This record gives sequence, C-alpha cells and structure tokens, in this order.
Amino acid sequence: MNWGHKIILVFIVFACGILTLVIKSMRTRIDMATPDYYAAEIKYQQNIDAQQNAKRLSIPVSIAQLADSVEITFPPEMRDKVLAGSIHFYRPSDSHRDFTVPLRLDASGKLSVSRSLFDKGSYRIKIQWEADSASFFQETPYYIQ
Repeated sequence: MNWGHKIILVFIVFACGILTLVIKSMRTRIDMATPDYYAAEIKYQQNIDAQQNAKRLSIPVSIAQLADSVEITFPPEMRDKVLAGSIHFYRPSDSHRDFTVPLRLDASGKLSVSRSLFDKGSYRIKIQWEADSASFFQETPYYIQ
C-alpha cells in the first residue's frame, strides 16, 4: 500500500469518527435543572437567605440509608415546631426520576422515604422548609446504594 492510499484511509477513519460523535450527541437527552429556570433565578436571593438560616442550626439535616428507606433527620431545635415545606430528590442524570415529598416529620423529627422510589445512583436532595416565619434551605449531594 503506497502513501496515497494510507492518507485516504486516515481521512475515511477520521470522517467515520466524526460521524459517530455527531450521531451520539444528537441522541443525548439534555434536561434543564428546572423547567422555569429564569423565574427561579430571580428568587435566588431568597434561597441564599434560607441557606444562611439553615447554616445557623446546631447541626445540619442528616440523611441515612436504611434497609427499606432513606431517613431524613432534622436538628433538635426543629422537632417541636410546626414545619411546612418539601423535600425534592433531584436526579441530575434523568429528570424523569425526580420526585418531591411533603415535609411530614414524626415525633422524633424524622421522615422516612421508601427505597422503592429511588433508583441506584446520584441525587441532590433539596430540603426547603419554613418554621416560625423563617425560611430554611439545605441542598445535599447523596448517592443511593
């Protein structure tokens, strides 16, 4: 094989590689973090204030995996208060696996979420709540086994 054929072969392999990358990129789904991105951005200062309120708590909200559930435990100072809010389980790789649960704690300040709602993988757990007319927000990256 002479050098002219080798150059043509290199161009053909390069063209096939580029074509493969284009086809793969066309099939990749791209999800926005939230459908109403711009409206959420305008309210972001409120979110920053809520994060600061959450940082002032004695301990952060903790998350633990049990055999049949994911348990979310609130700090002791939140246990005797009336809380209103929600917990959003955001799956960065697939927005169809996102879900939200209302904030309903038991007497010990815990909320259990069934493991059947989760797929194995990475989540961002966004906890938003209000107590005594103050807003709180905590976002935690978490891996579900």
